[in-house]
Amino acid sequence: MKKLLPLLIVLVLVLSGLGVNAIDEDDADEITLIESVTFTEPHLQEQDQYVTIHLNEADSYLTETGSPMLPVYVKVFTFPLGTKIKDVTCTFSNEQERILSKDIMPAPEPMPVSLPTAKHEVEKRVKNKEIYSSENAYPNSRFRYQTGAGLDNNDHVMFLTVHYYPITYLPQKHTIHYTPQIQIKVTYEPAQTPITFADEYDLVVIAPSEFLEELQPLVDHKNSYGLMTTLNTTEDIYASYPGRDEAEQIKYFIKDAIETLGVSYVLLIGGIYKLPIRASHVRLWYGGETVITDLYYADIYDENGDFCSWDSNNNNKFGETGKDQVDLYPDVLIGRLACDTIDEVHVVVDKIIHYEDETYGQEWFHNMIFIGGNTFRGWNGNEGEEINKIIMEIMSDFEPFVIWTSKGNFNPLVINNRINKGAGFLDYSGHGFEHGMGTYAPSGLRLKSYLTPYIKYLKNDYKLPIIFFDACLTARLDFILQDLLDYKGYWMFNILAQILNVDTSVKLPCFAWHFVKHEGGGAIATIGATRVAFGGIEDGAGKMAIEFFTAYDSSEMLGQMMMKAQNAYINDVIPADAFTVEEFILLGDPSLRIGGYP
Repeated sequence: MKKLLPLLIVLVLVLSGLGVNAIDEDDADEITLIESVTFTEPHLQEQDQYVTIHLNEADSYLTETGSPMLPVYVKVFTFPLGTKIKDVTCTFSNEQERILSKDIMPAPEPMPVSLPTAKHEVEKRVKNKEIYSSENAYPNSRFRYQTGAGLDNNDHVMFLTVHYYPITYLPQKHTIHYTPQIQIKVTYEPAQTPITFADEYDLVVIAPSEFLEELQPLVDHKNSYGLMTTLNTTEDIYASYPGRDEAEQIKYFIKDAIETLGVSYVLLIGGIYKLPIRASHVRLWYGGETVITDLYYADIYDENGDFCSWDSNNNNKFGETGKDQVDLYPDVLIGRLACDTIDEVHVVVDKIIHYEDETYGQEWFHNMIFIGGNTFRGWNGNEGEEINKIIMEIMSDFEPFVIWTSKGNFNPLVINNRINKGAGFLDYSGHGFEHGMGTYAPSGLRLKSYLTPYIKYLKNDYKLPIIFFDACLTARLDFILQDLLDYKGYWMFNILAQILNVDTSVKLPCFAWHFVKHEGGGAIATIGATRVAFGGIEDGAGKMAIEFFTAYDSSEMLGQMMMKAQNAYINDVIPADAFTVEEFILLGDPSLRIGGYP
């Protein structure tokens, strides 16, 4: 592990493959970095009453609801932690103008991938009147940038992310202005004192003391493979570390473990009533309740290398959109095994040990299952299947098995039979809920579903997939009986529960966790949303899935895939959508060796 940041200035550029770089060191205290980028001509395409614009070099799009969808070029620079950014400028010349025949297509309203309601069955693209009637250019600035502290592989670094808008739109003049060439200029002050970390341990396991005996085999197993592991109890942490509540005490412990032990991985053991989770007041289109997230524990430092409390205004409301300074970049790789009993700990420990010991070289691991259908009935095409296809191309080294409503094979029997044969990964894209997943056929109104009770029939032993749920609510760890009874189809059970005076606050395991805790099969790990998610490729749950699987080729450990997906989402989409990156959590061991040890 690389824990010591060099005394010399090291600049790692995440290049797009374009441009020429230069460094000016005339000022002893400041360094200026210059990069030139050339863009190809934008491609315009008419679609219904709108025009869409594509640019080969674009990394993402502006997707604010009702606003013109314009390409965005994203450039990420990495610097040693402690670097100070003094100035960022983007200059261009030879601006070109082009007249449009139609308005640029506005970004649609986000579509939730929970059980749909009538108002969310049809795609809505409503123009923002203020923007489309304006004589001013949109966006009103050519670029913006953000900084944050996070991990680049195993190195703690400072990210500088520049968003440049090669195309601006003048709605009232029906024209666009685009810049064929730009120059990005970054002036920074190198870190005065190198920030160093210890190199003693790789993984820390945090758990209530009641689980210690069952966890010791996992600690021994990890150490046997050279992944140096230590175990700390929540009771010891609460007695030894400061903090306004137990979650903050755990976060301060993790900070100390990074700095004094050198850990890269943190494994939380326990459901949220055994080991707390942070409730974040992040907001997007979906309001009302808070989002529960373990990213809080992973985001230790802000851009200056200081402790990131997620409550910069000190009002005890964490992660408030527009009020709290939240860095978001993970500084440690984190996952949770949401065990509530000693038996569950025994099951998941046994699965991890067998998976890492026995999976390597097995043919079944090179299978991958894709499940999807017609997520949004009012849209053209089968959205879930289309996202499956994108990921299928990314994971081209795996043998695909398709379970699609368009093929008529989306049913519990086919799903279980296929999982029982073994697969390295499973990608699901569709609607989700706390107790299952479901999607629609190309025609028809009935939801095709797979529910929690079907998991008990899985007999795949240790042939265990890693599952990504591009869906809502599958990882809602605060799931209770009343949430289940509130579903529209269960109204009779709700009435019966009231008549019988049933305690509806009883805690229930969520769908994603059921796969992991299932004995005799299921999954080795799942990634899912703790709240309502929304679909999409440029942002939302679909983008998180795409980024997660894109990270496979450059990752050995599961936590690395999760971290790289989070980093990519933060770089491309933040600050527009912190909601999605917070709500997706890993229910599994972040130090899991993908495909087992040789």
